[in-house]
Amino acid sequence: MQRYLLLYTFVLIVPFAYQASTTTGSIELDEFSFDKIRNKFDASLIKFDVAFPYGDKHDAFVSLAREARDVEDLLIAEVGVKDYGEKENEALAKKYGATKDNFPVVKLFVKGKTEPIPFDESKGFTSDELRRFVRENTGIYLSLPGCVKELDKFAIQFMKGKKDERKKVLKKAEEFLKSSDKEPATGKIYKTIMEKILEKGDDFIQLEHERVKKLLSSKVSEEKKKELGIRINILQTFQLSDKQQKSQKEDL
Repeated sequence: MQRYLLLYTFVLIVPFAYQASTTTGSIELDEFSFDKIRNKFDASLIKFDVAFPYGDKHDAFVSLAREARDVEDLLIAEVGVKDYGEKENEALAKKYGATKDNFPVVKLFVKGKTEPIPFDESKGFTSDELRRFVRENTGIYLSLPGCVKELDKFAIQFMKGKKDERKKVLKKAEEFLKSSDKEPATGKIYKTIMEKILEKGDDFIQLEHERVKKLLSSKVSEEKKKELGIRINILQTFQLSDKQQKSQKEDL
């Protein structure tokens, strides 16, 4: 009887575990598939962790993987390391500085760069920080809190154009804001940034970014921090095209 109970439990658990690991948008890699699959993408965000990960950090990684599953240029994957038996993937993890003493370790592999970029979790191991990390180092678009996808597209288009083209993009953004009820307060930030860039030049973005970061480090209310954080996220969208242009130059 006990034998049948164990078999029944195994049948129930295995399919559930398999579905949980294959429906998140994150791909499982091992020492044989690591380079073969990773090299097919412009960027790969890879987490080295225990074979059966759990906890807030894993949940944050899975959350990003699920949200970014349709981003074709970005691979989000995991390398599960076993500390028993043949200790699968242990050598691969050690190659990139990941061991059971510092799991989970997240590295960003960018095509054209010889070394991966380590994720610094000092600001928090959250899906938002992971998203910001990918955006800042690749130029790949991933939405951040407070950002509006349609306006993000206008922001990137605005930065790629010359003055006359930028004025046209600003007008399109204004028309979108009039016809949409999506995040009206947030939308005004995009409009203001575009106007300031036209008035003061591209240097405004970096200067404004530094100004807002300084405010964030001062004593402000939680509500104000949230507002400033959204402004930082939107400013980063305007910086995306610069990241893309720099990346293209490095590849030449």
